[in-house]
Amino acid sequence: MSTQVPPRPRGHVRAIVGATVGHTIEFFDFTVYGFLAVYIGATFFPSEDPTAELLSSFAVFGLAFLARPIGGVVFGPLADRIGRKRVLVLVLTVMAACSVGIGVLPGYDSWGIAAPIVLVLLRTLQGFSAGGEYGSGSAFLLEYAGKGRRAFGISWLTFGTTAGLMLGITVVTALTATLGTETMADWGWRIPFLLAAPLAGIALYIRAKLEETPDFQEMKERDELSTSPAREVLSRGRRLALIVGIGAMHATCFYAVFTYMPTYIGTVNKYGATFSLISTMITGAATMITLPLVARLSDRIGRRPVLLFGSIGFAILVFPVFYGITLGNQALALLAQFGLGLLTATYLSASAATMPELFPASIRSTGVSIGFNIPAAVFGGSAPFVATFLIAQTNWVPAPSMYLLLTAACGAVTAFLLRPDDLHGDDLVDPAAEAADDPGRRSDLVR
Repeated sequence: MSTQVPPRPRGHVRAIVGATVGHTIEFFDFTVYGFLAVYIGATFFPSEDPTAELLSSFAVFGLAFLARPIGGVVFGPLADRIGRKRVLVLVLTVMAACSVGIGVLPGYDSWGIAAPIVLVLLRTLQGFSAGGEYGSGSAFLLEYAGKGRRAFGISWLTFGTTAGLMLGITVVTALTATLGTETMADWGWRIPFLLAAPLAGIALYIRAKLEETPDFQEMKERDELSTSPAREVLSRGRRLALIVGIGAMHATCFYAVFTYMPTYIGTVNKYGATFSLISTMITGAATMITLPLVARLSDRIGRRPVLLFGSIGFAILVFPVFYGITLGNQALALLAQFGLGLLTATYLSASAATMPELFPASIRSTGVSIGFNIPAAVFGGSAPFVATFLIAQTNWVPAPSMYLLLTAACGAVTAFLLRPDDLHGDDLVDPAAEAADDPGRRSDLVR
């Protein structure tokens, strides 16, 4: 059996750049809300209790995630029928339009109860859009990467997610430093949402110039496109269960470290908003460097060792990290978030590739869109709300670490249950059939 890595698909660099830029803008629009939750809570959910405002704001943040599975059910099969590229253009358009809508939406003082209702609607549509982005983007980048380079290729999707967060942090930090918290609370928080218009225009232009993936084009030419991708995905219960287990850890650790942690450091532990955002920027930069490097390692040694190391390491460190941040030492707080960020990057570098590898190309976008968006909604989107709620109910500041410990354990158990025939090597055939022809061909993906 030859070990030579096949040549990369033509245009792979342009495809990776185009998909990553678009994904960066998509998740800048989607996640910047979390960094502005305090201001949004005061604008749309005014209350004498700051915790109540924050809980209301995070509840809307989580609601957007509840819409992700619906978006996955709609856009995932659509991408398997009409192509990944066309869906990627469509979902980015929806996301950007909703961001601009939030930026110009009057607050509770002007519109009364109508203001939070419209905010909920716009955030729900953003979640609907994000549900189609991840599955289509996963399929697009994985298929352009080619066999033997899949984790590295798809790591740029998670790189784009982190870059979107970093862009949001940079914009919020610069605005806060320039305008001050009083002006930010008044109208400055709207600026990041209004930036969606020019940024999305650039990203849409780039995406429109991309070509469809070689796998999809070949399936279309052979008339092998699935007529019922959702039904085919639902018939593969084991692979859906594996995605849910992997996705629970993937979504929760990412949004806990990069969306909730700034609030935990800055507001809950009173280090200040500026310090918490700077800490998150440093952690995000380290994560972006780590992702493609560890992804290349995963392509060489397999998915399971990397998944196990990331999830077990996260489980071991999550309580010491959350407790250490409460000690009042800024250097220790920064180091704690930094370490948890590196473990998150380690896990994501393998999990991002593992999930789409569980399905053949004919139903890949549908499989990831349905399978991943369920845990993203249940675990990832609820992480900031659950964390804030646990502290409020227990009066124990490190309480969120217990929630994260459970999801890390879920990720570790799922990684342990991965079998060599769960992940496939040939994009255009069913993985079980290929394993029957050559059982050793994919064992390197799990090991």
